[in-house]
Amino acid sequence: MNAIGDKKLLNRIALITGAGSGMGLETAKLFAREGAKVAMTDIDRGPLEEAAQAIRAEGGEALAFTADVRDEHQVRETVAEILARYGQIDILINSAGLGIFKTITDMSAEEFSHMTDVNLKGVFLCTQAVIPAMRERKQGCIMHIGSMAGVVPGSATAFGYNATKWALVGMTRCMAIELRPDNIRVTLLNPGTTDTHFRPGAGVHPDWMQAEDVAQTCLYVATLNPAVSVHELTFSVTAHGW
Repeated sequence: MNAIGDKKLLNRIALITGAGSGMGLETAKLFAREGAKVAMTDIDRGPLEEAAQAIRAEGGEALAFTADVRDEHQVRETVAEILARYGQIDILINSAGLGIFKTITDMSAEEFSHMTDVNLKGVFLCTQAVIPAMRERKQGCIMHIGSMAGVVPGSATAFGYNATKWALVGMTRCMAIELRPDNIRVTLLNPGTTDTHFRPGAGVHPDWMQAEDVAQTCLYVATLNPAVSVHELTFSVTAHGW
């Protein structure tokens, strides 16, 4: 752990969705090391609680909330519990995401709806839920984890996933305009190929970008001068490029 004076997020309250694994987990771990009190949500209780316990074992502060980002009641209940405990939410990172890679002729309507509900409705619900508290304090930092698939052409089996990530670009830009007068910054992060559970063979591609790299990018955005906004940031392993 860093010395107290060196911590970049000391006493900041960060809500991170999809924090039971991958990018969300690594971001929660890094933010806790930097002094943030992290509220972690995921739909799978087991890995989430293990992750929170590991953070606490290292001296960090972490709360685990089992919640489905598609469920408005669960989202609002989670946010209410965090506010009751800490009185504020400084940072929201919408990291929960889902990818189903099938052609348009093979994908079912249920699969398509599931993916759009997690990747878009989840972002909408979680962001909407934290806005009142952030507006009251006239400050806040919101990050959506998108994908390079939202800014470059995709493949035949990525039509649905790409659709959600392209839509997230438009959502983020409009959210940023709406919330700017309240001094709430909204940023879309578009990582390229990353070695996480999201792809087959997770953990065996050292030449790919790692979840820790995405976490470091989140930390960069969170620790900028509050008067400065990064609207969109697309990044990848240098060797892979676009």
